[in-house]
Amino acid sequence: MGSSRYSEWTSDISWLWPQRYSSPVQPPSPTISPQSASAEPWIARSIEGMILSLTPNNRLQNFHLLFISVVILAFSPGAKSQSAFLEDGILSLPYVLAGEFAYSVELVLIAGSEPIRFELLATLEIPLDDGFLAATYGDNLLFVPDIVVNGVSYWAEFSNGTGDSFTLSNFGLHEEVVSSEDQELNFQPIWQRVVGDATDIGVGADGSVWVIGTDERSGGYGIYHWIGTDWERVHGGGVRIDVDPHGIPWVLNNKHQIHRLVDGIWEQLHGDTRDIGIGADGSVWVTAGGGTYKWNGLGWDRFGGSGVRIDVDPNGLPWIIDHTDDIYQLVGGRWIERPGSARDIGIGADGSVWIIGQRSDSGGHGIYRWTNESWYRVDGSSRQISVGPDGLPWTVSSRGPIFRSY
Repeated sequence: MGSSRYSEWTSDISWLWPQRYSSPVQPPSPTISPQSASAEPWIARSIEGMILSLTPNNRLQNFHLLFISVVILAFSPGAKSQSAFLEDGILSLPYVLAGEFAYSVELVLIAGSEPIRFELLATLEIPLDDGFLAATYGDNLLFVPDIVVNGVSYWAEFSNGTGDSFTLSNFGLHEEVVSSEDQELNFQPIWQRVVGDATDIGVGADGSVWVIGTDERSGGYGIYHWIGTDWERVHGGGVRIDVDPHGIPWVLNNKHQIHRLVDGIWEQLHGDTRDIGIGADGSVWVTAGGGTYKWNGLGWDRFGGSGVRIDVDPNGLPWIIDHTDDIYQLVGGRWIERPGSARDIGIGADGSVWIIGQRSDSGGHGIYRWTNESWYRVDGSSRQISVGPDGLPWTVSSRGPIFRSY
């Protein structure tokens, strides 16, 4: 689109600025910056069609409808699962935490701006609620953990230099947003008992399945590989296990030492950790009392946050469970708390996220999968979980039985 055409729509978009709404006082609050990224025109391409689809006569009406809908969402029970969204050139933020205050906020795109820029359009102070997926404002930075643009989910950071102007400075891509309806929430896995007993289980992106058995060995318990009909034992012992995309197991022993199987020999890596998770892209993460760490090929890079359980999504980003069973996802360089609580977590190569919850049952605790908004409980209970490349989990129950799902 040429600059003259952008100017035309910049002028026309003034229809969207009702004078009756005033800007809020924006108190500062602590914030941390996500990983930097160049501001590619991802949002501009999506917005261009939205702006052109509007006529000057219906823009004000569209704004009123959008603003009213945001106000309703802010006070409705379903608001806790609402992400920010961009529609018709309006960026709607249902919940922005700024110091000790919370707001529902709308920003309007300034067409033709480069870098991409928004202006504050309207705000409404709303009650504080820890259950919301919150955007945060502080130190002249607005961080939004989840923005839906044409069905695609991003995180984004906006700098607030002067006045009510917000400039896109950093962003990143999440997986495609899928509605709860599309998730077929009536799906229930069919569980099949697999021969043998275990204390932990790991499934690689190539489908390789490994377990920590129940037979005591030096370092913990025996280590076994699924060969289709039975388990094949390898030497060594451990207490926690995960599997890389090449089917190679990485194990933690009862001294918190890290080992990986290389050409039939266990190679020790330096470090002291509680759990290990490996993504479909090969990213290896561990978590310990002093933080969360990523393997760089030679050593461990430290990230903030610590946990007792960890797994990694296909993009190489970890989810952790902390010592109080709270669930966190690393988004744009910062830890975002997700609803619910859990005892174990597994993520498949397709991005499916499953947890073992806190509710007790005969086989352990309830099994849940992430719908991109909340956790949906499925039949069954267990103690440990790992997820295959098809998104279907393998579990270990409280007394050791191993199950796979179809």
